[in-house]
Amino acid sequence: MTRLFKTLGIVLLSTLAEAITYGSNVTSFGCERACSTLRSAFGDAYLHYPENDNFTIWDAKQQEVIPACRVEPFNASEVARIINILEKNWCRFAVKGGGHSRSADDSNSVGGVTIDLDRLSTVEVIANATRARVGGGANSVQVYTALEPYNRSFVGGRVGTVGVGGHALGGGSSPFANRHGWALDNIHEYEVVLANGTIVTASETSDTDLYWALRGGGNNFGIVTTFTINIFPQGPIYQAQFSYAPNYTNEVLDEAYELWANPDVYSDVDMSLDLYYTYNRTSDQFSFSGTQRYLQPIMNASIFSGLSSVPHVSRRVTVDSVANLASSPPLGVTRNLFGTLTMSPSQLVHSKALDIFREEVRAINTVAGLTPNFICYPIHANTIAAMSRRGGNALGIKNTGEPLIICFVSTSWTEAQGDSAVWDMTRNTVNRVKSLAREYNVSSDFTYMNYAWTGQADEVFAGYGESNAERLREIQKAVDPRGIFTLRGLWRGFMKLQ
Repeated sequence: MTRLFKTLGIVLLSTLAEAITYGSNVTSFGCERACSTLRSAFGDAYLHYPENDNFTIWDAKQQEVIPACRVEPFNASEVARIINILEKNWCRFAVKGGGHSRSADDSNSVGGVTIDLDRLSTVEVIANATRARVGGGANSVQVYTALEPYNRSFVGGRVGTVGVGGHALGGGSSPFANRHGWALDNIHEYEVVLANGTIVTASETSDTDLYWALRGGGNNFGIVTTFTINIFPQGPIYQAQFSYAPNYTNEVLDEAYELWANPDVYSDVDMSLDLYYTYNRTSDQFSFSGTQRYLQPIMNASIFSGLSSVPHVSRRVTVDSVANLASSPPLGVTRNLFGTLTMSPSQLVHSKALDIFREEVRAINTVAGLTPNFICYPIHANTIAAMSRRGGNALGIKNTGEPLIICFVSTSWTEAQGDSAVWDMTRNTVNRVKSLAREYNVSSDFTYMNYAWTGQADEVFAGYGESNAERLREIQKAVDPRGIFTLRGLWRGFMKLQ
């Protein structure tokens, strides 16, 4: 009998080992056991089961996801203990920082454990108010608000609910980017929990390969629990939000490209412009709106005089703190999808891209609650030059002295029945505009991770260049040899290296 039990034990261990090796789905029982262990280890104050949880997240598709349980750690040591428990039970998980991604398993786990970093959101100003330590669960408006009493700010998101973690690990475009660069080039240190539960600090002088990889490599290497970021003096800024009638599309585009593509204008590093082309289902019309920002408390900044002279339907101008200007949309109400491309400045291609967008949107205009946007803004030349700081980043954007233009389709809707239609519209629009950009020799290999849909992961890493992509894969294998953070591992959401 003893021999039989030994034999069965060997078989069971062999089966489990094989399942782990090949990524088989053994997570249901493992996650029940993991949640039970987590509850015993941390207590009810940390652990939440779906039936009595009031967890809210930005995207309604992710809101519908049902994890086995959700756990809220307070520090890196607790994150490390959680990872060890999950790995021991081979239970899938997702990590929620700000929770502003758009697919299941990104920041809410399907049947696994959701590690919610919401309690890791402290902001500590250090180094004579030149740096700050920011918890991995903080969102942009929390950091803006914490820094305001010091008359400081940081390279954060345009939307207040955007988490610092996902924003920075994927790149981190910002209203401050023209002056200060992207978020990933303003990080001095990362406190990271690796797949084996080890806590390391990656910087220019320690774990330098990991430091480089975290600057654009996404969630493929570990869980960042603290970012040590650059902060800078910043008072109130000018912001103007305009909307225009549909018959002024060409005039708006003319003025936008004067700001984006004329070096005599975009060399003013206090200036930024985001341009939205939006479909209004009620009126069945498309029109431009825009957000102008100037990093000085100057009402009606003159650099925008051309754009401001275009007749507008509405206009809202403010000079206020950054914290008050970062919008914070309601959570869990709409379903959302992004898809993106990058190109060199081309007003002609942009205009033709709007034709494509209109055609694709009109084909799905019966989708409930449909609000599609074609949004564009530049990666300024100054921003690209800043990407060489601190040993460079993983993005692979070449400094030609010229800007690039990021465009992305951002769509919200309200019912699951519209999911496939929105997906088709987004994919078709992006692919057709990319083909158009290639035709006119203005295409770029760069695909911005934070605006990509999950299926664009290959494009994202290919766009970094083969040498950068291979280096990322080598670093991933070095810090995570069992592949916990890979598609065959335990956190399979968001953008995964292949």
